[in-house]
Amino acid sequence: MNKEKSGFCRKISWAISPWVEEVQISPDPSLSIGALATNNKPGIYCIKHWADCFMNGVIIDIDDTLIDTARRMHELWGLLLDREVPREAVETMNLEQIFMKFATKKQMSRVKEFQKRYWDLLLCLDEAGVESLKLHEPMPYAADVLQGWSKKSRLIYLTGRTENMRSLTLHELKRFGFPIANTKLVMFQPEDYARAKGEDPSGPTLVDVKSKLCTEICKNSEVVRIIDDYPGYFAIFQQLEIPDRIGFLRPTRYQAQQYLDRGATRVVESWEELQDNESRAT
Repeated sequence: MNKEKSGFCRKISWAISPWVEEVQISPDPSLSIGALATNNKPGIYCIKHWADCFMNGVIIDIDDTLIDTARRMHELWGLLLDREVPREAVETMNLEQIFMKFATKKQMSRVKEFQKRYWDLLLCLDEAGVESLKLHEPMPYAADVLQGWSKKSRLIYLTGRTENMRSLTLHELKRFGFPIANTKLVMFQPEDYARAKGEDPSGPTLVDVKSKLCTEICKNSEVVRIIDDYPGYFAIFQQLEIPDRIGFLRPTRYQAQQYLDRGATRVVESWEELQDNESRAT
């Protein structure tokens, strides 16, 4: 199979996979192009949303890119350590730094227990983590920008949230006005955090998991843009030759140059900057 045909088939497979069990391309254009009704043969379906087969993909991170998690993270640290942790510390320090600065000696002696509970809260494996989602807020202008992108591109949400949070995440995206129809939500598995939790030191890093998922997406879709808030992922995006690699700046933690040095093609500080740039992703 030649490269052009192979890419074409990958696009078709990616676009229709959420809707079909088996595909039959009918010679009748009324069935195969833009067909909305199923074929009469049991178990055989015509392609639905045919135009999606030809849409480029745009990958979007969720937390701290689309959704501001600062208030929730502040509350989770308070729950974890049973004390007030300054919001400035939560926004500027990493996990280890916060724990070492604000944990009591008794808590430090149980570091593995607290390490596990931190991730259980964050990933909503602990009920208190679910309750704290109400503190999330959408990034200004993000929903409007994505609504515009969704008219010309297939949106693929790629998040470090885990599969147990799928319904919670879809509900949250919808509540904040982000496109849901004709999008794909790609998530981590709970076991992907075994190393981060200290349960399996030989397990994959979170960067390894992100790389694997992103690579799979790029094999099945012509991805032309990606936006993420963590500089450490951009070497992956550059290696995958995604043309438009946008760093969403977290100014309390990173500098713009850190994104560019690792492979970002540009850095933005707000979604408002992207309102007039839709044409670059299509």
